[in-house]
Amino acid sequence: VPETESDVSSQVTSEPATLDDTNNDIQVPKIVAAGRGGALSLPAIFDKVIELSRKDKPNIVYLGTASFDRDDKYEIHIKKFRQHGCAIERLKVSVTKDVPSGEELRRLVVDWADVIVCAAGNTLHALLRWKDVGLDILMKEAAQSGTVLCGGSAGAGCWFDSLHSDSLRPDNVKRPEIVQDSLDEDELTNWDYIKISGMGYINTMCVPHFDATGSNNIARSEHAQEMLAEQTDASATGIDENAALVLEGDKAMVVSGDGKATCHIVVTDEETGGTASVPIPSTEEPFSLDEIMELPEPSETLPVEELEKFVETDFAVAEELQQPPPANDDASRSSLMSSSVGTSVPKIVAAGRGGALSLPTIFNKVIDLSGKDKPNVVYIGTASFDRSDKFQRHIKAFQDHGCETKRLCVSEAENVPPLEDMRWMVVEWADVLVCAAGNTLHALLRWKEVGLDILMKEAAEKGTVLAGGSAGAGCWFDSLHSDSLRPDNVKNSERIKSELDEDDLADWDYVKIS
Repeated sequence: VPETESDVSSQVTSEPATLDDTNNDIQVPKIVAAGRGGALSLPAIFDKVIELSRKDKPNIVYLGTASFDRDDKYEIHIKKFRQHGCAIERLKVSVTKDVPSGEELRRLVVDWADVIVCAAGNTLHALLRWKDVGLDILMKEAAQSGTVLCGGSAGAGCWFDSLHSDSLRPDNVKRPEIVQDSLDEDELTNWDYIKISGMGYINTMCVPHFDATGSNNIARSEHAQEMLAEQTDASATGIDENAALVLEGDKAMVVSGDGKATCHIVVTDEETGGTASVPIPSTEEPFSLDEIMELPEPSETLPVEELEKFVETDFAVAEELQQPPPANDDASRSSLMSSSVGTSVPKIVAAGRGGALSLPTIFNKVIDLSGKDKPNVVYIGTASFDRSDKFQRHIKAFQDHGCETKRLCVSEAENVPPLEDMRWMVVEWADVLVCAAGNTLHALLRWKEVGLDILMKEAAEKGTVLAGGSAGAGCWFDSLHSDSLRPDNVKNSERIKSELDEDDLADWDYVKIS
């Protein structure tokens, strides 16, 4: 057993060693935090590391401190980067005699590296050694200059404010085979997870191996939730073994290495005294880290049971636009076909689902109706409760086409812009209004409350294209067949799905709304 094991165990306190508060001013961290060390080699996760580096073959510095700088771990963790043709430098600081000079540390970490890969293993040992040699400060400098910080397990949790760790597992040492030979099964399984302080780049607790069970026969996810339940106003990010949380600035996304694994947000529930855990939705583009952390929180919007009171509400504002021109009226027929500004006939593309607007033939019809090669597009995400992941999904085809896009959020009162700004955006600037799929009744209520329904009518009268799928299609009609009272048709749908059983989720009826 190496001497570092006793060093590690003696350093665990209620306030573990960490950097001082100056680490909170980091502006542009780029982090790929995977649930296990080997997950960095999974194609989807590996490709994201390369993409974030902004180079075809980035320079890689490998920090094997958490694995006690073992050669076999180095070969495993670095193999994929070597196959890709990356230049690789190995930095050893686990043992004092191997630590390079301060100048060499700075050259490798701050000046040369495009990507820093941190090994899986014993996180507490790694953090202690990095602090001892000043490597924590150099990595902060590297992060500020845009270097990608990545790793799995210990190499993921180290970047967070705190982490759920197995650093005191008896065989989590340099030569585990010696420990495993000398201890019996009961001794090898007699250990507890601990919470230790990390480097503070992400203000939450990391739980790697979230979908796994430790050698102590305790599931990581269960123990982490028990740990959080004993605190107030606490949160954690669980990372499944074959998934990664990817962070760039204040944006984040989940990358699944096998198409199933994901990440999870766990928060304390002040009302019940327990915890709530929800999976983070997978998206093609990152969205706000703040929004991700709010996924388990109760929504400020009306719950489904409150929405039911408004099923009979009359939302119609455009009766005079509903009448088709007489069949024998050539002038009216010509007006119907015209795309000129000032027409009183609405131009509408109503698709069966939100994603259908991205299908080439439907998308091309929206562009065609606008009369412009690259129309100005205003996205109104009210039906999806202004979730950023839905915005990015619904608007991607327009952005890829080169359209200038603006996002109008009115789902919650605090985000509603002044009426003058809404009028400029919706009536004067927009060539196309794209309305999200989701909860139609919620959207119609909010539009009526803030006056957006009247502005959209004005936009329709001047020839702006009204488009959307599902809720964003039905809203233009006299009435619609709606699933607005479906229990999980809410902002925090992931939380609802985690709380209700299959029967409860299926116990709802369609409604007809105006």
